[in-house]
Amino acid sequence: MGDSRSDRFDQTAIKSRLIAVLEPAVQAQGAELVDIELTGPVQNQTLRVLVHRESGLGVDHCRDISLEVGDILDFEDLLPGRYRLEVTSPGLSRPLISDRDFGRALERNLKVVTESGRTIFGRLLEFDDELITLAGESGRDEIPRAEIAKATVEAEL
Repeated sequence: MGDSRSDRFDQTAIKSRLIAVLEPAVQAQGAELVDIELTGPVQNQTLRVLVHRESGLGVDHCRDISLEVGDILDFEDLLPGRYRLEVTSPGLSRPLISDRDFGRALERNLKVVTESGRTIFGRLLEFDDELITLAGESGRDEIPRAEIAKATVEAEL
């Protein structure tokens, strides 16, 4: 049985290498690499490549990116054993964490749950390392990022 710290390090190293190798290919397809998720046992993992495209991500785009990424993975041989490749958009339920996530969410409606359990809805006006600013029914709310338990984009109907 492997050392879980060493397994986590290996996963982190593999993920970093995957991002470095795959990001240019995703960008060449006119999309942005949001994240990579590796799940399942090492010899039969699922590699989920989360991509965003400002003008929308269709099935054809996912197929083209998947073909490109699959070719690179076959050539670079970065994953041990068998793997299943999925190319998808991050979806609305994925929490916003990084500056890139908040940047994609500018001018969109968010649901923010703070560490104290308070839920705030509003349109994301701006953000920096310290705060996000929402415009909601009660006016402007400035929320320290350190106090955000979860922030997600709300569907706009």
